[in-house]
Amino acid sequence: MSMRLRSCIAVTAVGLTLTCVPAWPQANGAPQSKRARLPRFEEYPVTETFSGKPADPILATPQEREYRTRIRNGVSTGSDVWSGSWHNPISKPGPNFAGHYFVIRWGCGSQCVLMAIVDAKTGRVYGPPLSSPGIQELYLPLDNLGESEVDFRLDSNLMVLREACGDFKDRSKCGIYYFNWKDNHFELLKFIYVNPLQEQ
Repeated sequence: MSMRLRSCIAVTAVGLTLTCVPAWPQANGAPQSKRARLPRFEEYPVTETFSGKPADPILATPQEREYRTRIRNGVSTGSDVWSGSWHNPISKPGPNFAGHYFVIRWGCGSQCVLMAIVDAKTGRVYGPPLSSPGIQELYLPLDNLGESEVDFRLDSNLMVLREACGDFKDRSKCGIYYFNWKDNHFELLKFIYVNPLQEQ
């Protein structure tokens, strides 16, 4: 059995904090010091959840129109709409994130994932966290050197990208990202650098 060795740097809004965390920190795991405490889903609750017929997606960009079938089917039939891990997806009809949003994910080749976030109330489409700034891009920059995961809940505004890269040319920007969905955009709460060194 291999054991992962991780060196970690947690970056928060108040500055740079040196800390060590497990390779897969869990919100319900062992208590951590205040400094190394990770955002938890219950700390970012939603006030209401959507029920009823969702609005038709508004496809405003060339990439949204290119993947119109995936996006429309996600909203209308629940195709590619699920929560939980890649290995144990949980599918059920309706929105799956932050009360009234559909997170729709689909593959685009080896180690490639696209994501669209659709507001069930308005039909507006948003790109995933860490997509190219200034461009509405649907590419989700997960790190193919690690065990990537995206974690989110219907009853929370928190989204966690495990093994993601803010910049593939700079490995120091690869790790675990914690985002709060606020005012229709992702606000970075915390980043933990993960060194992909492994010991056999």
